[in-house]
Amino acid sequence: MDFPTSNGVYMEPGGVIRTVGNPVPDGNIVMDHAFEIAELPVKLELRYVIESKRAANGLDCPKIDHNSKDSKNQQLTPEEEQRRKLRRERNKVAASKCRMKRKEHVNTLRQAAEELESANSQLEAEIAYLTAERDQLEMMLDAHVCNMEKAVGRGPA
Repeated sequence: MDFPTSNGVYMEPGGVIRTVGNPVPDGNIVMDHAFEIAELPVKLELRYVIESKRAANGLDCPKIDHNSKDSKNQQLTPEEEQRRKLRRERNKVAASKCRMKRKEHVNTLRQAAEELESANSQLEAEIAYLTAERDQLEMMLDAHVCNMEKAVGRGPA
C-alpha cells in the first residue's frame, strides 16, 4: 500500500520514497522532481538520491527487511544466548577499562603539560632576571673610569 504525500511523492512501506514517474516513448521513466530534496530529513534525502541514481542506471532498489534482526534473536539456542550474554558482559568490562585508561592517559598528559608550563615560566623569569643583571653590569662597566694607567706611571703625567 502506498502512502501519498504532496507534490507527486509517495512513500512505500518501509519508508521508501518514490516520485510519480512520467513514462516516455522508449519505456524509460523520467523522475518528477517537483519538490525540494532539501526539505526532506537527511536519511530520506540520501535514500531518495541513491534511488534516483539507481533508477537512472536501470537498477532496482534493494528491499531491506527491518524485521530480520528480531527473527535472528528468536532462533538462538540457550547456549548461544549464554555465550552472547557473556560476550556482551566482557565487552562492557573491556569498554569500561578502555575508558578509564583513556581518562588516566588524558590526566597524565594534562599534568605533564602543567609541569612543562611551570618549568617554562620559571625559565622565562630566570631569563628576565639574568637580562636585567647583565644590563646593570654593562651600565656599571660603562660608568667605570679606568685610572690604572696613572697608577702604573705609563701615561702622560
